Amino acid sequence: MTVTHDPILEAFASVVRHRGQDWLIVGPQGQATVEQVDALARAVAAAAPRHPPGTLMALAAPNGPAFLAGLLALRHRRWPALLLDSRTPVVEQRRAAQSLGAAALLAAHTPWPSQATDLTFAPLAPLDSAAHPSPLDEAVAVVKLTSGSTGTPRGIVTSVAALLADEAALTATMGLRPDDRILAAVPLSHSYGLSSIALPAVVRGMRLVVPAPDSPSRPFGAMTAARDGGVTFLPTAPAYLQALLRVSSPPPAPAELRLVIAAGAPLRAATARRFREVFGQPVHIFYGASECGGITFDRQGDAAERGTLGEPVEGVRIALEQNMVVVHSPAVATGYLPAEDPAEGPPRLAEGFFRTGDLGRFRDGELELLGRADAVINIKGKKVQPREVERVVHRLPGVEEAAVLGVCGGNGNPLVRAVVAPLPSADNGLHYERVVAWCRQHLAEHKVPRSVLFVPRLPRNARGKVDRAALAALTPQR
Repeated sequence: MTVTHDPILEAFASVVRHRGQDWLIVGPQGQATVEQVDALARAVAAAAPRHPPGTLMALAAPNGPAFLAGLLALRHRRWPALLLDSRTPVVEQRRAAQSLGAAALLAAHTPWPSQATDLTFAPLAPLDSAAHPSPLDEAVAVVKLTSGSTGTPRGIVTSVAALLADEAALTATMGLRPDDRILAAVPLSHSYGLSSIALPAVVRGMRLVVPAPDSPSRPFGAMTAARDGGVTFLPTAPAYLQALLRVSSPPPAPAELRLVIAAGAPLRAATARRFREVFGQPVHIFYGASECGGITFDRQGDAAERGTLGEPVEGVRIALEQNMVVVHSPAVATGYLPAEDPAEGPPRLAEGFFRTGDLGRFRDGELELLGRADAVINIKGKKVQPREVERVVHRLPGVEEAAVLGVCGGNGNPLVRAVVAPLPSADNGLHYERVVAWCRQHLAEHKVPRSVLFVPRLPRNARGKVDRAALAALTPQR
């Protein structure tokens, strides 16, 4: 299919016509109007090298005008954007882009460019000199990188229609308004930031407030920028909320703030309750995936305190196939790049549905996750779901967070390990015997951890998710 028009560019053109002089992006490092972002995008597109429509182009730009202008410039040329995290080393960016067949890397030298030359295209040679990647369909808007991959990168091919369907569904479900001001601290190159932050700015003209990077002297610059910018909508991650609540005097929230959402990792009930107590605001859970966009949303703001994830996003239907969460939605991506191998079994992703790999059940109309299908630990033929053990350890007084995984024991057999981060102010003598005794009170014997590690913080990747590879590499204390 060949597109003769681009709905994303059409929506942004309407924003330019009606709100061209309005500030689209503001922050302590600068500000830019709708018209300025539009002019920058057109200048970058005009200076781009010659390639046919459908050519995959990598985009690495930090949050700010550079990202929005880069994304719009690629749409002007009908080039799908391979979204790369700008914080990733350039060598790794180029390797990922080359492995997926990108023809060039569009990189920004500053988040706040003043001219087109601040964004430049660097040509990329194919990893295999004989390989000539085929152009993608012109209807493809972006290719997202799968999160947490430690091997060869895999892309998620997402159409313009799927992106806009996700943005429309989330805007309606979350009750966003054209005059909302959104904190843009989550990377816009990640699926969460793209659909919840970048697209509402491009499609509807919602203002973004971009914080300066944190520093030792300003560890919570995001909250400072949010307060200065009168933020009304704050998308964040549970790890940030935990860090915010860990300090003795947390910075105040913006007076205008009306919606806080958390995504990317499980939100503990204790964190949600504490945030409500300190800031007077509930935290709404948002559960989604790069392959399908939004899945569920906690409309009332108390689902985390009940251990659920809320109800399906508008337009989303969830089926449970042998307890696996399967999403049916117009926002589901087209497929993977490289494509799935049919010999490996039924497809996980196809246009219209996505098998998440998450195990779940419905409780009073709300989805509750039970763990990952691929994370089950086999202990002498008996199954252990790490998430079940984690919930038990989390309830032990003095525990801030915990992760459970299967590791190889000294005899070569698998065992259950709990990695525990105590509350920093707790003086309660957390130790191996106490954790094991607590688990024995609440779990069957084969589910009780035989190894317990204590760490100041759980290791996390750039997306705020617990880094399972780093957990497995930790040196056991017992």
